[in-house]
Amino acid sequence: MADMQSLLIPASFLVLLTASAGELEVVVRSRATIIEQAGITGGGTPVKSVDRVVSFFADHPDDFGATKGIGSAISTDGGQTWKKGLKNWPMKGMVSLWADRRKSGDLLAFGIHWLPDPAKRRDPENQIAPRNAYQIGVSNDGGRTWNLARSTIRCPEEIGYIARPLPHIIEDDKGMLFMPAYTWSRRGNKVVLLQSEDGGKAWEVRSVITTAIAMLKSGAKVTTPWLESSVSQTRDGDMLAIVRTGSTVRSALVSVRSSDGGKTWSQATVLPFAGKLPTLHLLDNGVLTLTTALSGNHCRVYLSVDGTGRKWSNAFVISSMTGGNVGSIISGKNNLLLTSSSNRRIDAWHLVITPKPKETSDLAPPSNPKLVDGILSWTPSPNAVAYRITPILIKSGKSSQDTRIEPYSPILSPAAKLDLRRQLLPDGIYAFKISSANSSGQISRPIRSEDFQR
Repeated sequence: MADMQSLLIPASFLVLLTASAGELEVVVRSRATIIEQAGITGGGTPVKSVDRVVSFFADHPDDFGATKGIGSAISTDGGQTWKKGLKNWPMKGMVSLWADRRKSGDLLAFGIHWLPDPAKRRDPENQIAPRNAYQIGVSNDGGRTWNLARSTIRCPEEIGYIARPLPHIIEDDKGMLFMPAYTWSRRGNKVVLLQSEDGGKAWEVRSVITTAIAMLKSGAKVTTPWLESSVSQTRDGDMLAIVRTGSTVRSALVSVRSSDGGKTWSQATVLPFAGKLPTLHLLDNGVLTLTTALSGNHCRVYLSVDGTGRKWSNAFVISSMTGGNVGSIISGKNNLLLTSSSNRRIDAWHLVITPKPKETSDLAPPSNPKLVDGILSWTPSPNAVAYRITPILIKSGKSSQDTRIEPYSPILSPAAKLDLRRQLLPDGIYAFKISSANSSGQISRPIRSEDFQR
């Protein structure tokens, strides 16, 4: 059997910068389970070092529940298999924690021990952060050992107070660190960009990215105080922020841009799609990716092929069986590792951004596709080394009536069988396009199955 990576990215496909939006796609290469247990909030956040991947996740059911602490899982094969890591580690009693890899190769973790009470968000006097509210950890051995230190955030009174710092921390060429956060006050909610000049020990507000009032004026339907945001540098040198406005398909994300290193920001622009906890990543190949999800409307990836974030592709649905908060990191030149939660479980999805494959008449398509109990199977094709399967949602079921019909990412399978129970709507009606693939990355003419009730 040929290596899955070579099937997806032949040498001629490695340069993507000249491709147009219609020529690129997000392919699901594989799925692996990180952890299965009760009491998981969100998909957690992975971080990749040289020789392993560590995923941190909230080991409690709610930010304001009775229990606190972070769980972890570790992979030494790039995220293909996972082992349970230490609990309540590397910091004790954290409500949330994530880590990012700095340009030096060190890992920088940021932990949140305290969150303000959302029921009192208009009363700043009762929301003073304690001394141990935030903590950082630095590891220079791939996350095996950590040096911990207190971290502080200074926020001007006229802006309000920090409600929640957010992943991910990014770094400029001079070593300045930037991190998004949202604030609350009597005068309304805001999204801010924090900066640190000392490696994350002390943070201050660099700028206000946008406000709830400004987003409402732009046409956004802001219905939540959880103004989760993601900030990334773009291929043309700008900074881009994507901000959550609500929890339904009617609360579209907004985009805000800075051309002066995050000191000032443009007016908000309403995007044509919604989601929670958006995450931006600028890949080495110049493509900008945006990952987001809604509990009732799929986990999705969008592409800005020119890397500027001014235009976005249609959705690439990764999974419909997922919670609203997902994590993602860059795992290779053209690759993302995405983590999502569902049914007391966190899964890791390996994705590749690649040009669409070319069809060849020398390869016969598979035949006789069947879906039984969520498992799709078909009769193999001679000379095929893998198969490419694209689910097509025909109709959502009674339990998912608000779920939008959007295109799914193609899935690569090395065998003539694919378990889709953890990806598709449980009562949806689906058809499937299936092609054979050869070792050069070419595919056969696809066949389309009959419609199946999932």
